[in-house]
Amino acid sequence: MGIYNKLKTVARQLIGQEVLKGLELDCDQLLLHDWCICPIGINRNSIVLSLGVGNDIGFDTGMIKTYGCIVHAFDPTPRWIEWIKTLDLPDRFFFHAYAIGRRDGQMQLFPRMSKGRRSTSMMTMMNEGLGADEGISVPVCKLSTITAELGVDGIDILKMDIEASEYEVIEDFLSDDVPVYQLLVEFHHRFSSVPVKKTKESLDLLYKKGYRIFYISEKAREYSLIHRDTYERYLAGIDQ
Repeated sequence: MGIYNKLKTVARQLIGQEVLKGLELDCDQLLLHDWCICPIGINRNSIVLSLGVGNDIGFDTGMIKTYGCIVHAFDPTPRWIEWIKTLDLPDRFFFHAYAIGRRDGQMQLFPRMSKGRRSTSMMTMMNEGLGADEGISVPVCKLSTITAELGVDGIDILKMDIEASEYEVIEDFLSDDVPVYQLLVEFHHRFSSVPVKKTKESLDLLYKKGYRIFYISEKAREYSLIHRDTYERYLAGIDQ
């Protein structure tokens, strides 16, 4: 990221068009395919959920290569479902062709709008002026439903790049008390229909629930958070 873009981000933060947040916890960090994790407590037995993979599973395969952990990836977009089918996938990578949201059932997704042009490569729950017939219906499940179906007690790393659906997923898994150790999330307040206030509110809610920010990207839209209590237990040698 060049100096111009850095200054642009700072300027946007100062006028309230970008979130102004600082790091809340200092811990070891590892950058895997543009996503930052804390390696403390992560091993072969770790469960990773990757929400919104699109046509890039570099993070997912990186976690498997580095730690040998199990990765469950989710994306309901027809184009990416077909792309996934063409790949030679690692044994510990499992793909699920549905969305994660605040309910079980069906939800509507719409082509993402970009600078006045319709983008058919990405889908979002936000309808930015399209007709109802231009959306598609996809299956959706709550995170608590997923953990129950997978038979896991908690999620070691939850990565989300889900085109503005992150807000409802965060609120839902916190409300349901789904144990999540680390949360890696890209916030989409750059969408015209998503105010910066929503991201601030999500970060404030996460803080109240014990999560602390340990990484912020230079664009100030990708955040890595860790649950303080779980992290401290790992440091104390508990649950190893």
